Amino acid sequence: MLVDKEAGPSSFQVVRRVRNRFGLKAGHAGTLDPFATGLLVCLVGRSTRLARYLVGLEKRYLTTIHLGVRTDTGDLEGTELETTPFPTLADIEALRGEVELPIPAASAVKIDGERAYSLHRRGVAVEMPVRRSTIRALEIVRFEPPTLDLDLSVSTGTYIRSIADALGGHCTALRRTEVGPFRIEDADEERVLTPLAAVPHLPRIDLDEDGARAVASGRPVAADAEGPVALVADGNLLAVGIADGKIARPETVLV
Repeated sequence: MLVDKEAGPSSFQVVRRVRNRFGLKAGHAGTLDPFATGLLVCLVGRSTRLARYLVGLEKRYLTTIHLGVRTDTGDLEGTELETTPFPTLADIEALRGEVELPIPAASAVKIDGERAYSLHRRGVAVEMPVRRSTIRALEIVRFEPPTLDLDLSVSTGTYIRSIADALGGHCTALRRTEVGPFRIEDADEERVLTPLAAVPHLPRIDLDEDGARAVASGRPVAADAEGPVALVADGNLLAVGIADGKIARPETVLV
């Protein structure tokens, strides 16, 4: 299910809403901060087992950054830390490519077994780890200091709040518009998609009746591909397998 998350609820609260609607287990393939809006890919029932094939997908965001003021959370909900000089256009454009940025203190990353946001709420100061990210595309939509609007395509695990902080500012708005092959324009919480629709980015192996029986019992099938593949029969996703160029061994069987 492709959900256009509203500002306010956490990703967990949206998932709980979905779970209560269907009476089935549910999950998501990449969290959004409560203040953020946009695309949240939710998985229901057996399809929750497909999450591992979605978490590494590239993301696209539209964000508004208030320059000149850093906060302790990197967003408008935090406490002001310091004022900073405005970056130049060259400073902003230099962020393209691989960057190393500290993870925000108010994040779900675990520090010594505890969530960073829990430590932050208690006022415990910790040195946050640095994460390497890739900013594959960066378009400056508006640059009218103190306001900066960016359209960003980034690798999985990239914190847009960290980008705002690196520019000496903080996020005041954040909207996710893409997750891999999924687009915000297709979001519709009333529309439940098939499991096969969750993995359009994987190579597809169509199976005959014998192949389908083999996959259902966990046996490998011929596959001219490498890495994760969608094993399909009669238009239905039977399993995701791992292929080595010759065969695919079922890894996550849904039937």
